[in-house]
Amino acid sequence: MELYHLRTFLAVAEAGHLTRAAEALCISQPAVSAHVKALEAELGLDLFERTPRGMALTPAGAALLDEARQVFGAVDAFRRKAGGLRDELIGAVRIGLNTDAAFLRVAALQQCLRARHPRLEVEFLSGTTGANLPKLRQGRLDACFMSGPVDAAEFDSRLLCEEEMAIAAPLAWRERLGDTSVAALAQLPWIHNSPDRIQHQVMAQLFEALPALPRRAAMANQKDAVLALVAAETGLAVTRRKDIEEAAQRRPLFAIPLPLDAPAPTVSLRFAWLARRGEEAPVRAVVAAIEEVWALDGHESGATADER
Repeated sequence: MELYHLRTFLAVAEAGHLTRAAEALCISQPAVSAHVKALEAELGLDLFERTPRGMALTPAGAALLDEARQVFGAVDAFRRKAGGLRDELIGAVRIGLNTDAAFLRVAALQQCLRARHPRLEVEFLSGTTGANLPKLRQGRLDACFMSGPVDAAEFDSRLLCEEEMAIAAPLAWRERLGDTSVAALAQLPWIHNSPDRIQHQVMAQLFEALPALPRRAAMANQKDAVLALVAAETGLAVTRRKDIEEAAQRRPLFAIPLPLDAPAPTVSLRFAWLARRGEEAPVRAVVAAIEEVWALDGHESGATADER
């Protein structure tokens, strides 16, 4: 049995879909299918069944899920201990992303780590803030990017920047949007995000005084999809102001500041890890690289749970 078969099993079980698992693992969908089939053939068990929504665990697959997680936990512990016995840092570190790689400076982070620790294997895994924090608790990630508040009793973090949020609107609606009060905006169609996205949280805070969120014209999580839907006059959307202004150079849309008559949420972009793992060599190495890439002084720590 190969470890990458188990890694694929865990990715499909979590994503519930072959394509999303392939994106998280940065491999092709046929490779994911082949890994699953090889593991099922070796075990003599069906681990998944196909459904209209994707891939669902069979009872056998569900029974083996925790065992697979324990195997990876043991492997990681073995690698960390072995790395501590050598002068050179070796092993693997898994970093969860919560938005596009360019904004998070992933390429620069990878280059910095490669230069400092050439034998440290770095895995960047796509996700969201809402999904990344549970994975940190479970040991499935070593560190992650996240937006919004963080529980300083459980996590340490570095503040990277304050993300300025705004409302993306179709350019054709500019005259129609003379009134940008909360009440007026609530009458228009909106593009919603899933609840584990920081954009959903900002939108919920924006309309917290109303009995319900505005009408949902579409649901999208990917930045490009959201901005394309706005440009096509599907509805309004909350996203980073910088992304809106960059997209406006090639698409018919514009940015509306968050209304003055609503709470003005500020969104902190952070790099976080479990406080109890802060002294582990791979975590220290990644945090040091983050501090260099983001030009931090190394002294800023985690925020309180109610910091916004």
